[in-house]
Amino acid sequence: MTDFEGAIASVQEILAYRFQHPVLLRQALGAWNLPLSPEAAAARQRLEFLGDAAWDFAVAAAAYQLCPHATAGDLTRYRAAWCSTAGLAHLARQLGFPTPDGPVSPVPSERVIAEMLEATLGAMVEDGGLDAVRAMAHRVIAEQGVAAVPPPVDPKSALQMLAQARYGTLPGYRLLERRGPPHHPIFRVGVRVNGAGILVQAEAEGASRQAAEQEAARMALQQLLEEAPS
Repeated sequence: MTDFEGAIASVQEILAYRFQHPVLLRQALGAWNLPLSPEAAAARQRLEFLGDAAWDFAVAAAAYQLCPHATAGDLTRYRAAWCSTAGLAHLARQLGFPTPDGPVSPVPSERVIAEMLEATLGAMVEDGGLDAVRAMAHRVIAEQGVAAVPPPVDPKSALQMLAQARYGTLPGYRLLERRGPPHHPIFRVGVRVNGAGILVQAEAEGASRQAAEQEAARMALQQLLEEAPS
């Protein structure tokens, strides 16, 4: 299992940031000390909340500055890619972010890795303000490029990432109709994105429920991109 004290030093080197109050970083890297007490879990969740908000803004600002010819829709997609659970986990691995493994701590999932990075970013803000996180976002995107995080390969993934990053919500799917003979069914599915003052709905049909969901997601995604905030 990765040594906790070694991880503390490694994370500070990776982030190019030296904590004035290392206890904050220890709280953020709580996955090394499972199970957490209720107090420790609550403190870590607060850091995750702060890190999520700070990183979202830092990535938006960095992408805006580094991509002067990008449209609002492009910038929204970049932010969604870098700020989603998959994007954060991908970034953590690219940076060489240490994670616990072995018989004591289970192999961390993508969500655990993403939340650990979010909590660490929150600890940076709490320790020294937003500038350190903004500098990190600028450095990472400048070095790796806006396309460093692979774009999602399907509309459902793209819609989920965009809805989560921009509105803090997830799409909801509902089977509206199934008709036709058993050997050639037709599925009609609806999708709804509702949050932060936005309501987008779309319906689509397909030869399978999955195909219908993908087409509905594509239609909803197009609506969201057309409504990209200025």
